[in-house]
Amino acid sequence: MSRTTAAPPETSGDTTASAVPPWHPGQPHHELAADVRWWMGMPLAFGLYGRLALDQVAYREVAAAVDASGRFAENFTNRGIRSYMWGPLMLFGDDGDRRATATRLKNLHGQVRGRGKGEFEGERYSALNPALWKWVGTSSLLVFYTGYVSTYAKQLDAEQREVVYRTILAMSDYDLNSDQAAVPATVAEAEEYYNSVAATELADNDFLQWANASFDAMPVPTLFGPHLLHVLITPLWRVATPLLSRPARICAEAAAHPRMRELLGVEWNSRRAWEFRVYTGLIRTARKHLPKWALLEPLAYNRYRYERLRTAYAAPQLDSFATPPGQQ
Repeated sequence: MSRTTAAPPETSGDTTASAVPPWHPGQPHHELAADVRWWMGMPLAFGLYGRLALDQVAYREVAAAVDASGRFAENFTNRGIRSYMWGPLMLFGDDGDRRATATRLKNLHGQVRGRGKGEFEGERYSALNPALWKWVGTSSLLVFYTGYVSTYAKQLDAEQREVVYRTILAMSDYDLNSDQAAVPATVAEAEEYYNSVAATELADNDFLQWANASFDAMPVPTLFGPHLLHVLITPLWRVATPLLSRPARICAEAAAHPRMRELLGVEWNSRRAWEFRVYTGLIRTARKHLPKWALLEPLAYNRYRYERLRTAYAAPQLDSFATPPGQQ
């Protein structure tokens, strides 16, 4: 009798419980899609390319909103950590946790509305404005897409880039119940949309420049550990942060849209291009040779281990309980 060796369809990280995700073994390019999926579970991927998200605050209404909250100014590092930690819950939690997290995130964003202050005096903002939600959702998705295709550019043709984008879209749940808020469905649509926003909305502002500079002088995080520990590590943190942030600056500058390079005053040259090749080469080598536990954040690694165990349990099972032909 035949036996099942393929894993059952995955639903965690997909947009609907019934859809077959791109990384399922029965799907074309499923190995590439699986690699993209685990790319999204690497803190290193977000760390090296997360700076691309500066494009969000080049959109004046977004800048007005985050500036008004004061949480970036209070502790830029803490705010970044909180933002990052939403990701694993939405990407690698079980379906119930993913839905609950997405709902909570949307409900919390419903409280983000008002008028800007200072440079943004009089600027009205609402995080649930469909146009604004679409921009934040699309640019967040593109952090992962752009990072992956920039790292593996020479290995990807147009069809494979579409698989990369479709996989990240399947992992994400950014949309409101509005066609105006829906993120683009294809690479071509995403590029067209981004170019349109870059030409009509993205502009320089004080918060953008402050945030860009803050990446190189991030304060000690205070979300974890006692106050004494924060004090003790501060001298080393101040020395290490500019050095450790260099690869993230180079990777993000290499992958940034031309409009963002212009706004941030990026002066790209052959030395920086060489640095970028070194960093991406190291990323590819690390992903090829290091074990998953050393690369993935804990919730993503938990999902990886669960799926391997599930496949092992499913492998010897029968395809059918019916009496085999010839034995009836």
